[in-house]
Amino acid sequence: MAHNLSKSLSRVEAGLRSASRVMAIIAACFLAVMMLLTAADVCGRYFFNRPIPGTWELVAFLLIPAATWGLAYCQIQRRHIRIMIFVERFPPRFQAILNSFAYLIGIGGFSLICWQMGVMGKKYIFLPTGGLSEDLGAPYFPFMFALAIGAGMLAVILLADLVHSLAEVVRK
Repeated sequence: MAHNLSKSLSRVEAGLRSASRVMAIIAACFLAVMMLLTAADVCGRYFFNRPIPGTWELVAFLLIPAATWGLAYCQIQRRHIRIMIFVERFPPRFQAILNSFAYLIGIGGFSLICWQMGVMGKKYIFLPTGGLSEDLGAPYFPFMFALAIGAGMLAVILLADLVHSLAEVVRK
């Protein structure tokens, strides 16, 4: 029974790793588009006196998936900034307890962001006016859902990390 549960959990984690990697690649593509668009806008503005209209708005929209869709992959790779100088002085079991507490806070925060962005995105879908950006007239809701997806994926990864951290607390 425990072996089957462990095997199923491993498959879920492998799927999460793959999905977060794809999301990180998409985030990197959005970042590249933002960079090229900004460079083109600057060149157009200073060399041809013709900036690209709506660039700042589009870059702001693209920043949402560029910034949030790579978070889950960073968590899987353990690339986030962590200050361990204080925590590493404690015994391993207490470190696991602190990690569990941090994961719980992260799960709560990112789940709340996911939920609220989903609620706001749904609200903006049905707004007759006011759900569009000023310059481009682009709808806000896809970007709210993009933020919800990024935050939700990170919350799920943190949940998997919490399970491992609690297992360490029990083991040690």
